[in-house]
Amino acid sequence: MGSNAKPVRVDRIVLHIGTEKTGTSSIQHFLSKNRVALADEGIVYPRFTGANGGSQWGVVAAVLKRPWKTDIGARLGIRDEAGADAYRQRLVNAIDNELLSCSGRHTLILSSEHFHSRLRAPARLEALKRLLGRWSDNVQVVVYFRRQDRVAISLYSTRLKSGQIAPKVFPLASRALPYYYDYERIYANWAEVFGEAAVQAGIFAPQHLAGGDLLTDFCGRAGIMEGGKVRPSKINESLSEAGAQLLLEINRQWPKKPLSGPNPSRELLVASIAKEHSGRSFPATRAQAKAFYERFIAGNARLAKSLFPDLGGQMFDEDFSEYPEALASPSVDASEEVRSRLRSWRAASVTEQKIGFGRWLLSARQLLSVVAIRGEAVVGALGRLLRRPLDISADAGLPPVFLHMGLPKTATTTLRNTLFSQHPGICYLLDKTSGQAAERSCATPEIYEALRPIFWRRAEPTDTNLVRSVLRDYSEAKGAEKPILGAWETLLIKPPEVFRALLREARYTMGDLHVMVTLRNPLKRLPSAYLHALSVCAQNGKHHSIPQGSLFITFDDWLAGSHRWATQHEYRFDFEKNLRFAVDLLGRDKVGVFLMEDMVADRQAFFANIERFMGIGNVNAELIADKHLNKGLTVAEFEFLQAIDASKVQRKQWLALSPQERRMNLKAIAQEGNVERCRVVLSDSQRELIESRSRDLNRWLVDTYGLELERHGYPL
Repeated sequence: MGSNAKPVRVDRIVLHIGTEKTGTSSIQHFLSKNRVALADEGIVYPRFTGANGGSQWGVVAAVLKRPWKTDIGARLGIRDEAGADAYRQRLVNAIDNELLSCSGRHTLILSSEHFHSRLRAPARLEALKRLLGRWSDNVQVVVYFRRQDRVAISLYSTRLKSGQIAPKVFPLASRALPYYYDYERIYANWAEVFGEAAVQAGIFAPQHLAGGDLLTDFCGRAGIMEGGKVRPSKINESLSEAGAQLLLEINRQWPKKPLSGPNPSRELLVASIAKEHSGRSFPATRAQAKAFYERFIAGNARLAKSLFPDLGGQMFDEDFSEYPEALASPSVDASEEVRSRLRSWRAASVTEQKIGFGRWLLSARQLLSVVAIRGEAVVGALGRLLRRPLDISADAGLPPVFLHMGLPKTATTTLRNTLFSQHPGICYLLDKTSGQAAERSCATPEIYEALRPIFWRRAEPTDTNLVRSVLRDYSEAKGAEKPILGAWETLLIKPPEVFRALLREARYTMGDLHVMVTLRNPLKRLPSAYLHALSVCAQNGKHHSIPQGSLFITFDDWLAGSHRWATQHEYRFDFEKNLRFAVDLLGRDKVGVFLMEDMVADRQAFFANIERFMGIGNVNAELIADKHLNKGLTVAEFEFLQAIDASKVQRKQWLALSPQERRMNLKAIAQEGNVERCRVVLSDSQRELIESRSRDLNRWLVDTYGLELERHGYPL
């Protein structure tokens, strides 16, 4: 189970095990959103199977006896014992590497509700303890308990979302209590393996949480400073009665095959229903809920006396008034209508999986925005929901939309602050006072919120109507005849699978879509991007291409990317795939490729080429004070960063400064020292690497666009 590499140790591990339906998703999203801030404080919340707020169920899979026979094993691609061993090794290596990247590490946090629900036998807990012992012998277990009937009601919604056809609300009565709800037995197992002193138990109810808040309570137990951290929005809400009835019918007619792995189209449909139909439903009567709860009263009382002596033996409140006395029957049978309309959705799913259309095929959130499960509304609503044709070029009712996706260090800031923001014939989507590429530099909060699911938060469903409405309103305010332009350079360097999905969705949502790309000779672009990364890291304390906690890295290491563990996408070169895909999807005439060298040689002619591509009039857009807007790193700054990075004390002192203080100090260093701009002189091996990785793209550009790359020294 271990790795041959030397273990990376931490002072302690905080192991959050749930239980299920006690706000675990909120805790995980909180940890994920604040991963960088936590690392700055020496706390590591690993990305491996826990990226983007996900549960770290990969750790659970690593200690299951036969993970290939479980649904989580199927999702992880584990098919046999050899696959399980290989996956376990990848997990160990990934966590090792992430711990290594945090120089001041002292705490590792792991969170998954599946620790509660999947690891039931003491032998599995012993296996988990052995795995965690690689990193620390000090494991602190955090667990929350919730009244059993309320857990069952919430679990019912989850089971509907996961595809169960007719889930039971409460398990059938038997002599043995179901382990899932038997808190006394759950606590005993974990206390036996990890020790009673290591298990911190809490009650999932506002009156029993610190400050009446789950995240505040968890931060206190985990030793996290809550101040300055980002809080997630409400997550994993329960289904309303309408949503529950709709999913029941869809699950019956479109069942999810066990151990089949993910079905993106079906999951999108379910997620959209859940989002549009959040609320509360009670699929059980008051008497049923009370009878189920009473099976656990004795065990709860014993546990309460042991863990919560101040409660007098009563662990939970016993108010059941929220339940109905009797269940109402569904008001309409929509089975035939659902059956006929689901055919089109399932056909779209097959097409999507065969040719990779992606999420834009059917925007589920729009389709489900008017769904109702009451009376006659269901037939018409489901008709609108599932009748939508597979039209990949629907008219969005917008002017032409242009996306500028220049690479880093290809004069994107210059273009933004001169031509794009100043041209009277452009409806510009960014804030003209901001030269930054951050998502929130959009001209209005409404634009950012509408575009966020397409470009930056891919896990969120896109509201097509909202995107079109927001862009249409903004366009009309600026001049309806003007083309719309957004400029975000990070889009082109996203992983290919992400880029393909976002470009398809952008095309579907926005209609007449065009892409603009500014390129630069990689022999000059990459050294410039390296120096820029050092500068950004020095000012902000971090940069995605610099090892976490460091301020300096040699160009050789930066170019090789060896410090970026588990890198599947090489952003320095792999944008070629994205550019080729854009041409394949949109057509050569809708993808404009421009060279930064042409701008340097004849700025006005360069701007005129862009204006012709966008179909707008020519204006005299000159650089501000005729200077480049992004100043380079000076030799003095470079030498300073190299020196302080070699000293752990000086590096720590520098990172403790505020960004403003760091910028002021750098400015003073640049003024007092060698003010000459730093330049990277390529070695033969570096030049050979860049040339070999760039030739295919450059030759394709010459063949496709007739660009004069040889004149500018591009490797061919």
